[in-house]
Amino acid sequence: MKRRPRTASLLPLVLALAVAAPAAAEWRTVPLFGGDVRALAIHPEDPDIVLAGTSAGQVYLSRDGGVTWTDAGKPIPFPGWVVGALRFDPNRPGRVWAALWGVWGSGHVAHSDDLGGYWAAAAGGLPNEPVYTLETVPGRPGWLYAGTLSGVWGTRDDGASWRRLTGELTEVQKVTSLHVDPLAPATVLAGTWRRAYRSDDAGKTWRGVFEGMVLDSEVFSLTPVPGRPGELWATTCGWVYRTPDLGGRWERFKQGLDERRTPSFAALPDGRLLAGTVGGLYESANGGATWRRTTGPELSIHAVVYHPRRPGRVLLGTEGSGVWVSVDGAATFRRAARGMTNLRVAALAAGAGELLVAINHGGPISGVHRSTDGGRSFEPDFAPLPTVLDLAVQAGRAWAATERGLWERSGAEWRQVKELGDGRVEQVLAEPRAGGLVVARTADRLFERGEAKWVEKRLQQGIPRSAALHAGDLWVSDGALLHQLTGAGNHSTTTPSAGGKLAALGDRLLYWGPYGAWARAGAAELWVELPTKPSRVFATGDARFPALLVAGDKAYLYDRQRATLRKLPLSVPAQHLAAALVREGRLILGTQGHGLLIGALPPDPAEPAPEPPPVAGGSD
Repeated sequence: MKRRPRTASLLPLVLALAVAAPAAAEWRTVPLFGGDVRALAIHPEDPDIVLAGTSAGQVYLSRDGGVTWTDAGKPIPFPGWVVGALRFDPNRPGRVWAALWGVWGSGHVAHSDDLGGYWAAAAGGLPNEPVYTLETVPGRPGWLYAGTLSGVWGTRDDGASWRRLTGELTEVQKVTSLHVDPLAPATVLAGTWRRAYRSDDAGKTWRGVFEGMVLDSEVFSLTPVPGRPGELWATTCGWVYRTPDLGGRWERFKQGLDERRTPSFAALPDGRLLAGTVGGLYESANGGATWRRTTGPELSIHAVVYHPRRPGRVLLGTEGSGVWVSVDGAATFRRAARGMTNLRVAALAAGAGELLVAINHGGPISGVHRSTDGGRSFEPDFAPLPTVLDLAVQAGRAWAATERGLWERSGAEWRQVKELGDGRVEQVLAEPRAGGLVVARTADRLFERGEAKWVEKRLQQGIPRSAALHAGDLWVSDGALLHQLTGAGNHSTTTPSAGGKLAALGDRLLYWGPYGAWARAGAAELWVELPTKPSRVFATGDARFPALLVAGDKAYLYDRQRATLRKLPLSVPAQHLAAALVREGRLILGTQGHGLLIGALPPDPAEPAPEPPPVAGGSD
């Protein structure tokens, strides 16, 4: 049976009669550390001072050689930008330069004279496009080169003005690496998305240096060899190359390199070579003729650095798991990310006495982590599951919806649920009471946990796109129809708009999408349109504050008791929120790129909000 929805937009019936003003909030980051480190730079005069830049715009400072880290200045000095390169300026002791590129195409250049405490813009005349790398010019203060999407740009006044140097060569695009010869500062090499180019007159003219290099080899880095003038190593998307004469000719090396994509490289003073790939670190002791992997393949390495005065200490900047440090010349490494909070928290769940946190894209720390003290500490052992999309708990059991199937924890062990296969599972829902409903949703199917196994639940029509547990029933949207699946059957009605999603908002069912947001208390009630159109909604598991809504750059906590949306003061962009829980009077937030945050719930306003009239009922 199909039912037509009834909607209302009368303001007295709206869930949020008022938006309470935010109060100051103190947020603390829980001790789960890691980061997507894209750039590392060691102070030329002090090997213990290291800066690290992340893909979320953070810059971290270490004063103990990379063992521990703190924010260099503001927690997020470059919001919306990836810190693609950090370079200390040999002509201005203490100055560090940052190359920035935006996820949506913008770019910038900045410099700091106090180790990242304060940054000044230095992009006068640069187009608003990604800046992938920078290179200073020894002996020439104020001179820099920038590798951008449109080519090589140069400045001679510390970035006050820039001009394009490769305008005549339109094929020189997406310059991701640069090298200036310290013995001949007018010689510059530029690695692009296809091959390498060279200038011998400070960028006035350029020529391709292609001999021996395969076309379509994006050059990620250009690294000189200590004590061998003119010798460089180029890392590419197709293994590594060596040139003895600044690009006059190239020779490719790949024997033993099981992973071809090599973003980073280091040439150690003792002659050994280190290649940082997306599948671990490789070492060669014979000039690159053969390679062997020296770390696990789960490390994706963006940067490899050392200081000439401390060649035995090697630092790796990795994707997701922060910095790894070796003190024995790269023979062994240990993770040293304490203080780095650039983690991607994908989902949260809480049961009796435990908090589960899913971390994605964290390399060897990806998986589900467990705390038994409310997030103050986490157990060292965790479940290294595939990329987690959702979490649910019920009476000591736990489920993780992942890119590779549904996983269930019974006791301390996680196992894959065979009935759902190893495809993508997008959602898992569980009623908190023992024996309550447990439901999993893939891209096109629904499953319910039965007494002995998981069984598929079918809709009368349509494909399940979103699901919620509300008032003891399973509700499913297929984008056009809303289905109420009960023990008595499958009831369908049209939705307030197309393409929406479902969430349980305490005692109401919430439906939201690109055209607005609506709520109602039951199947026979009117849909009520909300004045705030959320882009995401997170269930918190709390009776009074059952949901957190993200709308634009703001976040609101729904106060069911006062029928009010409480605007949250945040320390991170609202768009970066990924999960929320309320536990023991505290709000726990999972973020994309800023770790796990815990703060106090917003206090009650001084004046109580008026009680709203009941939502008007109706029948079809």
